[in-house]
Amino acid sequence: MTSTAWVAAVLCFLSMATLIRDGLDLRYEVTGAGPALLLPALNFRWGDYLDIGLLAGRFTVVTGSPRGFGASERLTADAGYRVADLASDLVAVMEAAGFERFSVFGYSFTGAIAPWLAHLTGRVDAVVSGGFPIAGDYSPLYPEIQAQSAAAEKDPAAWAVVNSRFDNRAALSFYSELSELPPDFLIADLPCPLFAFWGEEDEELAKEGGVQQLADGLDR
Repeated sequence: MTSTAWVAAVLCFLSMATLIRDGLDLRYEVTGAGPALLLPALNFRWGDYLDIGLLAGRFTVVTGSPRGFGASERLTADAGYRVADLASDLVAVMEAAGFERFSVFGYSFTGAIAPWLAHLTGRVDAVVSGGFPIAGDYSPLYPEIQAQSAAAEKDPAAWAVVNSRFDNRAALSFYSELSELPPDFLIADLPCPLFAFWGEEDEELAKEGGVQQLADGLDR
């Protein structure tokens, strides 16, 4: 990491707020004004891919990481991750920011947790989900993630990137639980409006049957 990047990372960390929950430090940031919008920060930093200022002009944007992800604290080796706890962490962050209800914007990995939050918490007013196959059968995803994790672990550089962003045990637990859900669960009987978007040239989505299959899932 260059000295400039290191300083930027330190300043970003110092600007974060901390919530202590279950003895763990949960990190989050709040910017903007307006209706509450949660950007779950799991496997990437939103600011690296999105101009949050554009959203902050219309919403109070809360970027928060549950246990095991981002700058939030990780569990000890003898403790296990559960999706219900990740969801509760994010609700607690939103409450700390002053909101009982909120909308959620997710992409890729966070595109899966966005509608799942709506199911688990009953606090979500609307979901935006992109870049994740939220329709269809989720069971093939876990073996795929296991294989990707095993490959990354054999590559020291790739593994260092993984460890800098999240606890891989948390990600594996997430996909393990996801694989056990019924097909179309993330969007079936969703208790709030959903806006879903995908790219026709997304190579990852092509592996899962492409955009048309996802559109068919929404129709179902």
